[in-house]
Amino acid sequence: MRTVFASVFRVAVFTGLLVSISANAQDDKGSQQLAMKLVQSGSVKTGDVVVVEGGKHMVPLMEAVAIEVQKAGGMAVMFLDSDRVTRSFYTEVPEKYLEQEPRFLGEWLKHANVYIGLPATEDRKGLIDGVPETRFAKLAKANDFFAGLLSSLPIRVVNIDFPTKQDAEINGLEFPAYQKLVIDGVNADYHSISAQSNKVQLALQNAKQIKVTSPAGTDITFSLAPGREIYVDDGIVTEEETRSKVFAQRIAALPGGNVFFAPLETSSNGQVVVPKMQCRFAPMNDVSFEFKDGMLQNFKAGTNGECFQQTMKPYSGSTGRFGAVWIGTNPSLRIVEEGNANFRPFNAAGMVYLGIGENRIYGGNNSTNLNYQFPITNATVEVDGKAIIKNGKLLL
Repeated sequence: MRTVFASVFRVAVFTGLLVSISANAQDDKGSQQLAMKLVQSGSVKTGDVVVVEGGKHMVPLMEAVAIEVQKAGGMAVMFLDSDRVTRSFYTEVPEKYLEQEPRFLGEWLKHANVYIGLPATEDRKGLIDGVPETRFAKLAKANDFFAGLLSSLPIRVVNIDFPTKQDAEINGLEFPAYQKLVIDGVNADYHSISAQSNKVQLALQNAKQIKVTSPAGTDITFSLAPGREIYVDDGIVTEEETRSKVFAQRIAALPGGNVFFAPLETSSNGQVVVPKMQCRFAPMNDVSFEFKDGMLQNFKAGTNGECFQQTMKPYSGSTGRFGAVWIGTNPSLRIVEEGNANFRPFNAAGMVYLGIGENRIYGGNNSTNLNYQFPITNATVEVDGKAIIKNGKLLL
């Protein structure tokens, strides 16, 4: 739910770069160092066309990145986002215009080699506050053609987010604490994360059955889909990966460290229980539901359950079908749920997310314009009877 161009690439794929940032990364020295790393991660070469996108608050870093792109022989173009303009698009534009397909972007991207995405908005919660989900559903439908287009494009993607006071508030944390959590995750040892992620990938390959349980009551089993890949996002975009025909292998983001895949959609059975999560940036607690042959059934929530129902309602297709699994591998990211805190980063080592809906970008068969993820903290993951995660701790 961002601007159209940014939303194409800020997908639920979480990877990382070998880079170090500090709280003042937008000062001159910090911007230059980070810009150099982002350009390196994108494997920018002579003649590459590089799109650099970000919000107004990111202009100093956008400039630094564009300068480094030029020094590397690339040709930079800067796309500027604005909370005010985006909010107007969400709230004031007649609905018939929301349905216009931005196919011109596909044509533009045929001529681009790298996309470097910086934070597009300052206030994510304020941007969507009060906007009916029906409007977002129309926007998602208008952008659906990208699902079949991305892997055919040669573009590689680098995304990075910075901790903001607004995001700290969303996660129920004081800004200094939240800032430290995010920066610690960004500054992780990505060579170590790569080795760890590769072990998780190897353990999952050719598995006959995967079981996920948690102390809260989650207990489901599912299978892998024959012929589908298990992706590793280890923050290192290799030369080989830049040539991959699969878009999901050409993405990097910060903080990083993740293994993800689209399982066999009809294979999941069992109970999912989530004590704490969010819906449209508001707490949604005591969530429970069942998977029956891959379909979500009997959804319940102690608080804010109507938000989930209203979010799902405007979308069509395989919205309630099992779609994806993410396993975090970044040991420098930490889950915080005490009190009002709601910080459960996808990439935290041992963190497990289960997704429903859209999964075509991962090679799946769910055709819809919605994806939704459920966090499973303190999870135990067994692969053919052998635990690779125990109570939220990686064992490999």
